[in-house]
Amino acid sequence: MDSNDLIMQIGRKIVSDPKVDAEPWDGYALIASYGDDRRVLSGFRYRDGQPPEAATPEARDLGNDFDALRQATRVDGKDPWGACVIRIVAATGKITADFAYEAAEQWDITPATLAEVSERARPG
Repeated sequence: MDSNDLIMQIGRKIVSDPKVDAEPWDGYALIASYGDDRRVLSGFRYRDGQPPEAATPEARDLGNDFDALRQATRVDGKDPWGACVIRIVAATGKITADFAYEAAEQWDITPATLAEVSERARPG
């Protein structure tokens, strides 16, 4: 499966996930961060300009999809990306993916960075 197919598959799993779809939303972002031999998924639902609401999908195999996407987008001679942000706009169904090969720590979520990172991930 190529990277575009994987992105679409991830998007389909996100929008059909009960935890994501538990409340109405007009935008959604899922951040996949890699580091220290682990993967962390952090999802946020957005509605009507309100503050982001945590809504990480429950789909257990979604992590495997990100692992596959990470391999599919690997650049020869470089480390794989350290973070990926999948954004979805509900009105159009548009799905985008941004990869952080450098400065991936900008997407790390801690209590101190939660508000800023979740807002920066908001679909435009």
